[in-house]
Amino acid sequence: MLSRRLNLITLLAPAVLLLIMADVFAEVPVEKIGNVRELPAQPHPHWVWINDVSFTHLEAGRAYLVDGDTGDMLGMLSTGIHGMVLALPGDYRAIYSPETYWSRGTRGTRTDVVTVYDAGTLFPVDEIEIPAKRAETIPTTQNAALTDDDRFLAIYNYTPAQTISLVDVRQRRFIREIDSSGCAMVYALGPQALASICSDGALLVMELDENGEDKKKYRTGRFFDPEGDFVSEKAVRYGNQWLFLSVSGYIHPVSYTHDRGPVFHEKWSLLSDSERTEEWMMSGLQPLAVHQRDALLYVLMHQGHKDSYKDPGNEIWVYDLTTEKRIRKIRLKELATAIQVSQDNEPLLFTVFAAYPELMIYDAVAGSFLRKVNQLGQTPTILLTPVAR
Repeated sequence: MLSRRLNLITLLAPAVLLLIMADVFAEVPVEKIGNVRELPAQPHPHWVWINDVSFTHLEAGRAYLVDGDTGDMLGMLSTGIHGMVLALPGDYRAIYSPETYWSRGTRGTRTDVVTVYDAGTLFPVDEIEIPAKRAETIPTTQNAALTDDDRFLAIYNYTPAQTISLVDVRQRRFIREIDSSGCAMVYALGPQALASICSDGALLVMELDENGEDKKKYRTGRFFDPEGDFVSEKAVRYGNQWLFLSVSGYIHPVSYTHDRGPVFHEKWSLLSDSERTEEWMMSGLQPLAVHQRDALLYVLMHQGHKDSYKDPGNEIWVYDLTTEKRIRKIRLKELATAIQVSQDNEPLLFTVFAAYPELMIYDAVAGSFLRKVNQLGQTPTILLTPVAR
């Protein structure tokens, strides 16, 4: 008897399910296809872009735009295989994304491009083909850089030969490949000036003319000890300076002007002697952020051992760059591997942990936790805040 009842339930279940689904879906209004909303022409300072390298399915890289005030997702870009980092020009009329595609999805002929997206609709409006050599590394903000005049986009290549692909984004064309042997990543120094960091502790400086050709190209002397206390390539820009952080907790400031070139300033310490003994150190994939107007440096920190400088952090230490002194600590609600701060008068502090698909949002001044954005892709890595200049 029990068997007959189970058989009857088995037969009736699909029909009952269809009736339930019909009732449910009948209440959902039909959405009109083609109803596209545009984002405002000027980005809000509390917007944040989150790069998702999609680690378990690298062919589907993405970037998400989130409103930090509401936690709403405003849009998404599909950034191809192993999507790394976006380049955001000062006028924010376009978004540039170095991307890779294979003709058969995961095999076939490789094509690398810089995709140009409309910043209002997030639609792709152009592609600029570049050499199929774009470095596919753990994402950093230094995988690509726009010169300060927003004219040239430089993309770091690694095959394992090290070069830089140079693109004129105004004319929408690839210009040339620059040899950067022994030097990695790319940093904007000023209008038509770039740099890469070299394995011997020096910088490779590339000053360009109006056509993107070499005006001057040279290597500097060593500004850090690559054997005794090497710096992370994950530096942060502060005005005309780049702030590089060494694994033992020293900031190495490097400024640049067109007349003088790079100037290496005296290093200064984030840590007291006791904190260094306790092995406090930087953390994650994007350990530094700067609030430009208030001259504040935010550093993601954790307590570990000498080789754990890429581990996630549980605290953010805030430093006054004018005095080079720590002014407060922020205890994080959850671990983080990347941080970013908005550039307005009431700044927000954003954090993500690459192992969890969520964005954490704090008050950058008080340090208080505000909100969490859940189900945000798969492996959030790099954070960018768009600010129109």
